[in-house]
Amino acid sequence: MNAFREALRTCWPYRHRILFGWLCGWLSAVLWTGSVSAVLPMFDLLFGEPPSAVRYVESPAAEAERPTAALLSTEDDAAPREPVLEIPLGWTAVADPAVGAFEVQGRTVRHAPSLRVVRREGGLSELAREARRKGKPYAPLATWLAEALPGDRFHALAWVMGTVALMAVARGGLVYVSQYLVGHAVARALLTIRLRVFEHVLRARLASLGRLKPTDILSRFQSDCRNILDGMKTVLGKVVIEPPRVLLCLVGAVVIGVGIDPLLPVIVLVATPLLAYLVRRFATRMRRASRKSLEGQAGLVGIIEESLFGLRVVKSYRLEGHQRRRFFGTGRRVLKQMLRTIRIDAATGPVVEALFTMSTAGAIIYGGYLIARSGADPAELTLFFALLVGAADPVRKLSNVSNRIQMAASGADRVWELLAAEPEPRYGARAADLARHADRIDYEGVSFAYVPGKPVLREIDLAVRHGEVLAIIGRTGCGKTTLVSLLPRFFEPDAGVLRIDGTDLSDVTLRSLRDQIAYVPQEDILLADTVAANIAIGASGSHRRPPSREAIEAAARAAHADAFIRDLPHGYDTLLGERGATLSGGERQRVSLARAILRDPAILILDEATSALDEETQALVQDALTEFVRGRTTLLIAHRLSTLTMADRIVVMDAGRIAGVGTHEDLLASCPPYRRLREVGLDGM
Repeated sequence: MNAFREALRTCWPYRHRILFGWLCGWLSAVLWTGSVSAVLPMFDLLFGEPPSAVRYVESPAAEAERPTAALLSTEDDAAPREPVLEIPLGWTAVADPAVGAFEVQGRTVRHAPSLRVVRREGGLSELAREARRKGKPYAPLATWLAEALPGDRFHALAWVMGTVALMAVARGGLVYVSQYLVGHAVARALLTIRLRVFEHVLRARLASLGRLKPTDILSRFQSDCRNILDGMKTVLGKVVIEPPRVLLCLVGAVVIGVGIDPLLPVIVLVATPLLAYLVRRFATRMRRASRKSLEGQAGLVGIIEESLFGLRVVKSYRLEGHQRRRFFGTGRRVLKQMLRTIRIDAATGPVVEALFTMSTAGAIIYGGYLIARSGADPAELTLFFALLVGAADPVRKLSNVSNRIQMAASGADRVWELLAAEPEPRYGARAADLARHADRIDYEGVSFAYVPGKPVLREIDLAVRHGEVLAIIGRTGCGKTTLVSLLPRFFEPDAGVLRIDGTDLSDVTLRSLRDQIAYVPQEDILLADTVAANIAIGASGSHRRPPSREAIEAAARAAHADAFIRDLPHGYDTLLGERGATLSGGERQRVSLARAILRDPAILILDEATSALDEETQALVQDALTEFVRGRTTLLIAHRLSTLTMADRIVVMDAGRIAGVGTHEDLLASCPPYRRLREVGLDGM
């Protein structure tokens, strides 16, 4: 969880829009509770007793002194009910608070010459009067509604429902704004995380990333970061916005329920500890299952990538079935891991909802008992259950929050493992700037191992003069590429010192060191950009001014690449495919050589840089290189005999050690490994 907390901290720069989003979410929670609470006036308007109207009617009276009398009756039904009071025609009924009163439904009657008539009220007015008399917490709101809404029952109901509809519209707008602001902030934060991790991977020491496959790193940028995004949206969205809805509804339900019967809320809340326990159990299992699923998906991406980039090999060796079986086997394992996470996630919501529903059902049963036995107010019970239903929806949405957070935590752990990779010193770190190489390069007792206990280089002592072309040969796996890779500090020696012009490379800035080196590997990667841009990065990478088109074309001519470049559909402005896939191997190598030539390096490293060229083109390129390497120190890893002709000296390596150094004649006379290589031909190395 520490890694996920670090991920959440990246949202801090966007805190203002997040806080505003929270405010909108909280306001929507208030409107949600208000909409649910509207069930009380709605219930009373629909099912409450109508108001009792009082009227006078004239009717014969058998024992009256006069032939007619005034009868006071009610209009509750279409036909008048039995009269509740008979008044001689000479009497008058006047509303006088100081004198007696009567109830229309046959209650206490006080006879007096002046009579105060109390009209029994119904609807919201009666609801407000009863709430005030019983001291209900909603009495002020009921009073306000009774005074604000029309007296007519139909019009009052229309006003209530219209208000509920307006609150729903306003709530929808607030929820939209809240989700957009939080989502926008989280997306920006995720981009920050990806940029940070990507930069760290680029700056990390190669040795610290050696145990991770490129496809694994790619999967962490995709699947793992997507889980982090979902987790941050959950924490900053649901976890902050949904609980107020639950809290307001539950608090209202508890207040109303305690007023009816203290046992009602207890029946509902008794399931809370069990819910908390089950959610925690689900979350623990989800974290383990999620990590395994993410690791499996990384393996699946690896099979896809190696199949696509090695598609020619797959087709030529008819490996389609083999790769399909590999993909299917790995896919089945990933499917099982994903199904486990799906099962856990799918079970969480129904379990939480079922427990909540069961507790609510128990409260409803008890509420029915209260209505039947103690005459509890059905309107209040309806409001109590409506508030419980209002809390059910956010509870359902919050049921898988813990699962989402655990999945995000698993993804964050894997992404933060990349940030734990040991970084190289920053290019601008304080250290001495290395002056342009002009004297010599010295390997002094240098040893190196990719895996502890399995050294690749053993106590290498080697001096290379400035301007010298040094060829390095040896069997595959003898340490040739590793030897030259130490010079630009792709790796750091485990023992010994590497110096340029007497200066320890560990004491100089990487920028000043690498700006002097042009490295051309056997399988160079071109960018998905124009040909001109691919050549130009040789100069732009050293923070110089962008090279002119004339300089780019001159470098291409020196690498014998100008002719085939001009034959491309758009010449130097032709867009290349990913990794330069639209060019042949030899064409890619010549573009890479042009890039190195444009860089104007003091040190040139060629790791089989001409291996994909035909003999004629290699001869032309080699002539150009012979001219170009003058005044530059060149380390040349060679597999062809023809490449050795441009070397001043040859270094023969065997099992991580230097078996011999010298000219061709010297090595033939004194170095058995060199003679064996000559006999089998260097191409067999």
